[in-house]
Amino acid sequence: MKMTAPNAGNKALEQDYMLLRALMTKSSLEWIVVRTNPNCEDRAQASITATGAIAYLPKIPVLRRPKHINKTIDASQPMFPSYLFVGLDFNVRVSCDQVRSCDGVEKILASSLEQPPHRVPLAEMLRILETACDAQFGKKAVNGQVFSVGSDILLVAGVGATLKGVVSELRAGGQTLKVELEAFGRTTKVIVPVDEVELR
Repeated sequence: MKMTAPNAGNKALEQDYMLLRALMTKSSLEWIVVRTNPNCEDRAQASITATGAIAYLPKIPVLRRPKHINKTIDASQPMFPSYLFVGLDFNVRVSCDQVRSCDGVEKILASSLEQPPHRVPLAEMLRILETACDAQFGKKAVNGQVFSVGSDILLVAGVGATLKGVVSELRAGGQTLKVELEAFGRTTKVIVPVDEVELR
């Protein structure tokens, strides 16, 4: 998958994504699910990472602008509240007991106390990574399409069907797009539902 960052600030995110994807696909790590104490996802991730294990906490970006300050704050939220994923090599290095004893960790998911930890299939880990990456890069998959700022689109339904345009903003919730349409020799900015738009 080739990602194109919409701005220079996302180059670091792109590199992190490529590294994590390589770890998932090329290493012998097996991924388990850790349940954290309430609101302790970041603390648990830091504590697990300090043991030498790979802790992955997928997040959905959320930007807020409080009324009392004139700047935007990153308030990104965990994709799965109270859960994160840990990559372990069960032959060496960090054991499950070490992970369980980490600050902020409640337990490792398993069928029972006597059973080994539940392993997350690689395909499912990659799907989670792709979804988190799409969100971080400002992209949204809709009916097999991935829209991003700058995408060329064609209206296929509603008022203005068959008009061409360019995506200028991804709206909150991913259900609508702000689009600059080429109509009657000029550019018009409109909000359209994603199901009325196709990539061209």
